[in-house]
Amino acid sequence: MRESVLNYIKTLPLGTFTVSDDLPRDESGITLYSKNPKRIYVDLEQYTETPLVQALNGFDLHAEDTTVSVYFTADAKQLPANYSSIVTGIKAARNIDPTEGFNNRTVDISTNYEADMLLTRVDITYRRLTS
Repeated sequence: MRESVLNYIKTLPLGTFTVSDDLPRDESGITLYSKNPKRIYVDLEQYTETPLVQALNGFDLHAEDTTVSVYFTADAKQLPANYSSIVTGIKAARNIDPTEGFNNRTVDISTNYEADMLLTRVDITYRRLTS
C-alpha cells in the first residue's frame, strides 16, 4: 500500500511541495521531514489484526488493518496557499482501489508545531475482514 499511496500523491498538483521516495527517518532515527520542509514522506505500512468473532467451532473473524502514514512540514507563520488542497488531496488517497479487497477506509489527520514549523501527519487506514 505504501507504493500505491506514494504513486497517488505524486499525481497530485503539489505546487512548491515535492514527494520523496525516502522513508521519513534516516538510519539514526532523525526525522527527515523536520529538516526538509515542503517535502512529503510516506512511511512503511503498519499492520494490526483484531479478532472480531471467535466461535467454538473454529470460525474466527478478524479485522486486518493496514495503516500508511504521510508526513510533511511547512512554515507555520506563513502556510503555503495550497496547504489545504494538499491535505485534501492526500486524504483522498483512502479512495485508492487496492486489489487486496479492503472494504473500509479511514483517515486521521494530526498537526503539531515543531519550532516555527507545522508538522502534518495523515494516517490512512485500510481495513478488510478475514476469516
